[in-house]
Amino acid sequence: MDLSPFNMNTHNKLQFLIITFFTSIVITSAQNVVYVYGDVSADGDVPSGNKPAFHQMRLNDTGRYGMSQFKAAIEETGLTITEVYDAETEFNNTFLKNIDVLILASNQKTFSKEEASNIKSWVANGGGLVAWSDSAFGGHYKHVGLDNTAGRDSNNLITEPFGMYFLTDNGGGNYLIKDYTEDHFINNYNKNGGVIFRGEGVSFVRTSAPAKVLAKAQSNGLGGKLKVNKIDGEINLETDATLAIAHFKEGRILGLFDRNMFWNAGDGTQLSHSNNREFTQRIMLWAARKENNDLIKKESTQNKGTNLPPVVSVKHQLSKNGKTLHLTAEIIDDDSDNIYPEITWEMKKGPEIAIFENNNPNTKTPVITLPKKGTYVFRAIVTDGEFKISETVKTESNQ
Repeated sequence: MDLSPFNMNTHNKLQFLIITFFTSIVITSAQNVVYVYGDVSADGDVPSGNKPAFHQMRLNDTGRYGMSQFKAAIEETGLTITEVYDAETEFNNTFLKNIDVLILASNQKTFSKEEASNIKSWVANGGGLVAWSDSAFGGHYKHVGLDNTAGRDSNNLITEPFGMYFLTDNGGGNYLIKDYTEDHFINNYNKNGGVIFRGEGVSFVRTSAPAKVLAKAQSNGLGGKLKVNKIDGEINLETDATLAIAHFKEGRILGLFDRNMFWNAGDGTQLSHSNNREFTQRIMLWAARKENNDLIKKESTQNKGTNLPPVVSVKHQLSKNGKTLHLTAEIIDDDSDNIYPEITWEMKKGPEIAIFENNNPNTKTPVITLPKKGTYVFRAIVTDGEFKISETVKTESNQ
């Protein structure tokens, strides 16, 4: 049967045009998310060139520092997501017009005034902007320092007009965020623990109008120190947010204090902790103006597979002056449940409280300062579903 409009009667032509019209609406209203990543080496070269790229957080990367689970979580809600490299992308009106949500993810780009203006206009016309920062966007902190501002400065060129100023990495440890300032779709309309998210405290968002604080800086037992980098002065718990939101004309902006909560199984925290996965889906749906609880998938649709206990081994090396201890845990997890084991270190014995570098006991390679001569005992606790495995390390500081 020939269904071209040239061979239809008037009634069929009208039906054809109506169907075509509504099909066009469905296609053009698809929710498209674009994820912006950058390229830096561990020692701060942008781009990395012939050196390995450091923590690019690519969407299809299934490794510990990849974002494949983040991508899957977003796609479960019905949103589509693709990625672009910041240095090869011109943020002009042609590029932005087909985007519903733009994520500033691991970028270092210095945006031009024209690009910043284009993004501001795009937001005003209904775009959703999501951003977070970390000193790692300028390289490994051991090489470039916590004070490195490449990622922060890149974001602030775009977010400051909306009242969001990303602070410098504070190296403060881990934070559990469960209290909000108001009931909101992001917390499932329960400001007191409706949706709990966990991050490794790095870059709080200093908030001013038109933005507002939706979740303040808070630790809740994970050891995160409520502080900011000395570059940023003193912390202000009324303005320095872990989660900030803004409405700007028809658009929405969201700023977050951390990137670690989104990756597959990196240091500090990850997507499987607390309600991070649900939190991810909620913030993206809010940015896309699709507040619909029916789109939230609290359980992953991926096959969990078989969970077997991981094999754990721990090595340690004391510095020559006896003041610094380097620990390294090797975790072999050959099962198929798609869940990475989590590690936490604790001091069991010592003449004085030892200090974990960056206040982070949730990494496979902690560096610990031993403040006094004597015997120290540390324990690594590895959890993997129902399994909990511990290994103990003993060392003598002769300083």
